[in-house]
Amino acid sequence: MVGLIVFVSCGTQSEITSRIVGGTDSIQGEWPWQVSLQIRSHLCGASIISDRWLLSAAHFCVINILHPSLFSNNANPSLWTAFFGSVIVGEGTSRTIERIITHPNFSIPGLFNNDIAVLELSSPLTFTDFIRPICLPSSSHVFRDGQTCTVTGWGTLSYQGDFPTILQKADVNIVSNDACIRAYGNLISNKMLCAGILAGGIDACQGDSGGPLVCEESSGTWLLAGIVSFGDGCAQPDTPGVYSHVTALRDWVLQETGI
Repeated sequence: MVGLIVFVSCGTQSEITSRIVGGTDSIQGEWPWQVSLQIRSHLCGASIISDRWLLSAAHFCVINILHPSLFSNNANPSLWTAFFGSVIVGEGTSRTIERIITHPNFSIPGLFNNDIAVLELSSPLTFTDFIRPICLPSSSHVFRDGQTCTVTGWGTLSYQGDFPTILQKADVNIVSNDACIRAYGNLISNKMLCAGILAGGIDACQGDSGGPLVCEESSGTWLLAGIVSFGDGCAQPDTPGVYSHVTALRDWVLQETGI
């Protein structure tokens, strides 16, 4: 008997739905591409980009460039479990990881450059109202300065603070490259994108690394603009969060995954 194939568009929220520092609780199905990557407990985020592939950061999630001796084995895919389909951390559907591919020029040149990794699941996902992929932008797509986007994750609610149980969400604005360079100097490359609230108070934080920064198009489709990468503390004034710029890294993702 031929099985029924259900087509699910990327970048769409569940019709069931009508920390991030300074964020609020998400509701079930609101961000169906969100992933919790765990080694016994939540370590970082990721995004579903197909039924077999996840997109995350290379730093910490896979390679800790600040403390490599402590996390040198994180690149072993058998250590990781990915959780999907629930706003409650560690609940929902789970899969083990078959393969991890990091960008060959990660941290070359400069710290956190090309901070991206793709993870292949041990078996494909079945898409539902609560498990869906995020759309990837084209390699020419422009996310405009000042555009309001959303960052999500189970990271700490303050710098070195407590972790939430419920997935947090917060709206942040795309920050100009000039403002980003003023904050971080020569750490910033064209493979990075800054977003935040320059007055402070809202930002990604520890444990959000690898998670999605998504922007809604006028069509109602959500695109993955950035991957949580690094920042100076969390939610400090004039120091926006720095994200891997998915547009600039799009061709590499296509090369490795065919997506």
